[in-house]
Amino acid sequence: MIFSIAWRFLFARGRQATLLAGVAVGGLTLGVLVLTTVLSVMNGFESTLSGKLVALSGEVTVNPPAGTDWRDLAGRLEQQEGVVAAAPRLTGEALLMAGGALAPIALQGIDADAEARVSAVDKHLSGRRLAALVPGSHRLIVGEALAEQLKLEIGDDVTLLTAAPSAGNRIFEPALARFQVAGIYHLGIYQLELHKAYAALGDVRALFPQAGAPSIVLRSAAPLAAPELSARLRSRLGAGYAVSDWTEHQAALFATIGLEKRMLFVVLAAILAVAAFAVVATLLVAGLDREADIAVLKTLGLVPRRIAGVFLAQGFLLGAVGTALGLGLGALLAVNVNNLLGALDQLFDTRLLPPSIYLISELPAEFRWPDLVVTAAVAIVLALAAAVYPALRGARTAPADALRYE
Repeated sequence: MIFSIAWRFLFARGRQATLLAGVAVGGLTLGVLVLTTVLSVMNGFESTLSGKLVALSGEVTVNPPAGTDWRDLAGRLEQQEGVVAAAPRLTGEALLMAGGALAPIALQGIDADAEARVSAVDKHLSGRRLAALVPGSHRLIVGEALAEQLKLEIGDDVTLLTAAPSAGNRIFEPALARFQVAGIYHLGIYQLELHKAYAALGDVRALFPQAGAPSIVLRSAAPLAAPELSARLRSRLGAGYAVSDWTEHQAALFATIGLEKRMLFVVLAAILAVAAFAVVATLLVAGLDREADIAVLKTLGLVPRRIAGVFLAQGFLLGAVGTALGLGLGALLAVNVNNLLGALDQLFDTRLLPPSIYLISELPAEFRWPDLVVTAAVAIVLALAAAVYPALRGARTAPADALRYE
């Protein structure tokens, strides 16, 4: 009965409170919509970025001491519980020269067969597969961003400039090597595409003869359990082996994303707080507009506690309607945010998310129940809190004073 009375008090035709109720619902809807959209996009950004970084870099990395046979070590690591595959990587810094332009790259030497089992690079290639990177072929796979910057195409010849030790290993002198672009990978992360390139392990070893043993990159059965696997391997391998996982490699990045997400929630929740003032105004006007009705209800025996309950029910209804609309519209906007960005790009002839500045060029959405529940709870609690003062005021309405001029 209380909710039925509350609904009539709010949305009866021809009442001033009805217009204010619409404003209050609109404010709550806007606040929930913005929170839902932003949190969903932030979640999608975090998941997409972590997924791509793991797919490219592997989940656990083992750096062995110099002189270690990587095949033997990889075989032993693959026998460990939770390890699916292992692959070697030898990294060196080089300058890539093409058409009179220079670009610094992190050159990774890989074993093509092993790498295909560990990372997803092969799935994002145009041109030859990873299998084309055989020792002695002097073939190179570069990122799409680097290819666009240097205007590279598959089959082009490029020159790599490295620092090679001279006689006595006391002085490093520049060394040049010719490579051919065999493939271009597209991952959607601009900085990685711009600076990371792949070649056969033997070819990279020839460029960096002083480099130590290759690192061993592992793919685990459960990427989220990589820290536990890393700790277990660290204790089993002992001193001399440096073991790390993908959460350590990108710890600062994901800590920053988490902090931004929490700060955005606090800032955007202020919109809901502003909307709560509209709820206060709506219920105060509803109380004034319905003083006679409240007096009649009291005369019929409705106690002040029930009158206050009617006002609290009004606050709950405003919060529930605004939350439901906000969640639905927010989810719709989050799913179509890339279409909206594309339309704005065309309308203003610009790029709102230039890949050279942002890590990814699209805004994926991912809905997480805890975020949706917290958003809905905050909106409804604020609406209920805003209804407390009007409820107390309405409960104190004196029937004789309210009906004196009726």
